[in-house]
Amino acid sequence: MKLLPVSLNVSGRRCVVFGGGPVAARKAQSLYECGAQIIAISPQFGDEWHDLPSEIRREARVYAAGDCAGAMLIFACTNNREVNQQIADEAREAGIWCNIADAPESSDFHSAATVRRGEIAISIATGGSFPLLARHLRHKIETAIGLEYEVLLEIVALRRAELPSKLAAQSDRAEFWREVLNGPALPLLREGKRAAAEQMIDNFFDSLNSE
Repeated sequence: MKLLPVSLNVSGRRCVVFGGGPVAARKAQSLYECGAQIIAISPQFGDEWHDLPSEIRREARVYAAGDCAGAMLIFACTNNREVNQQIADEAREAGIWCNIADAPESSDFHSAATVRRGEIAISIATGGSFPLLARHLRHKIETAIGLEYEVLLEIVALRRAELPSKLAAQSDRAEFWREVLNGPALPLLREGKRAAAEQMIDNFFDSLNSE
């Protein structure tokens, strides 16, 4: 099953997670990290929930008709397949995307295993058929892409607006950024030498004025 990769803005949006186990806890944590307004509904919440942020609202009860109303996304993660299907049916009737933990083939969307480096997000999906492989690949990527990329993005974001006035053509700006990426900035950041990396990039910027 081929899926369309998308990145959703859930900041401030109501998202409902049904279930109180580890799968539901992971979904709630991911939503919280993206700024969603989360409501978790389950008769019981496992130990995994103890360390989750208090901003994640928890309602200790069973699913009831109408719980999906007003949500942007629904996660049906209970341990009861029939209840999960009832939740999915309500969500679809209301035109809301629903992820069904125990029926990925019937889900409207899947959560991908994600590596985050600040604003950088790299997601790996297997169509819901092999989540363990997605997590394995995520660990591989985590070792290859370190925190230096997060810092580089911070540095670049502060200077990017100035570049069009120095290089009018998009192709020239693309070539400039390729030079930055292939230069010494990343190795310096990998060694924790942010000031030196910033100075190198600033010198590169300044050199444009003399060309």
